[in-house]
Amino acid sequence: MPSANQPTTIPSLANSTPNAGPVQLLPVPVPLWFRLGFRALSALAPRAAAKIGERAMLTPARAPMRESMREVLNRGERFAVELKKDRRVIAWAWGSGPVVLLVHGWGGHAGQMTTLVEPVVKAGFQAVAVDMPGHGESDGRTSSVAHFASAIERVANRYPQVYGIVAHSFGAAGSTHALVAHGLTITRAVFLAPPAQLDTMWARFREAVGVSPKIWRELVRTSENRLNLKYDKISPINYAPRMKMPLLIVHGSGDREMPFAEGAELARHWPNALLYTAEGVGHMGVLDEAGCIERIVGFLKG
Repeated sequence: MPSANQPTTIPSLANSTPNAGPVQLLPVPVPLWFRLGFRALSALAPRAAAKIGERAMLTPARAPMRESMREVLNRGERFAVELKKDRRVIAWAWGSGPVVLLVHGWGGHAGQMTTLVEPVVKAGFQAVAVDMPGHGESDGRTSSVAHFASAIERVANRYPQVYGIVAHSFGAAGSTHALVAHGLTITRAVFLAPPAQLDTMWARFREAVGVSPKIWRELVRTSENRLNLKYDKISPINYAPRMKMPLLIVHGSGDREMPFAEGAELARHWPNALLYTAEGVGHMGVLDEAGCIERIVGFLKG
């Protein structure tokens, strides 16, 4: 098993696209003390280890906010939307016109989506960026695909109609879940570096923490019971065949966090999906590369 500070090879992704070799992913940063302690606890008290592992899996890291991002947020209309159990999410809105939701990924925040605000507003839309539960300025410390979907639905309900969604990475999984499980209706969707399978994201977590197959099965069982869902049924690729709205997938060939093969696989299963390959662009680069932004806005305009 590779060490936590070495790239992770996930052989299962080698067959995601024709002629694709093993994908070398960047490791999830995990302190060595946690990795060693978790391994010891797994041997002595598997259920306790699974409980701690589940908590770690559902607790996003907090990404830093650049000043340029903060400046854009400060120019927007800041508002709060109440969720269940006295939790709320914070969002910002700019412009007027058909509403386009901007949804960040796991461990991200609304500021990361601000590179899209001006182009989207200039194209005649109202841009609305949201800090998902457990992220940014929103309440809570834990999150999940269910939390994302619920927040997206609640923010969408603030408006008579939402025209489109632009979602990055894990945000695409949350958005797809909102479209199916919560009945959200939109006209167009754009997914940036999306996963096809949720397990692709979790493989990096398992490798970094050192989660054994036995502990992982218990961890997933506990998490599914807590969230009242089955992960293998809510992956974007499983929802994709029933989707009717047009989808643009923008994925960088240089992505070492969410392999390009994932976006390509999702595009093959989603009717009316277009795939744009951003040559050499990484996971976060799809949010600010000029060619990517041009295609995102062009697609939204139809």
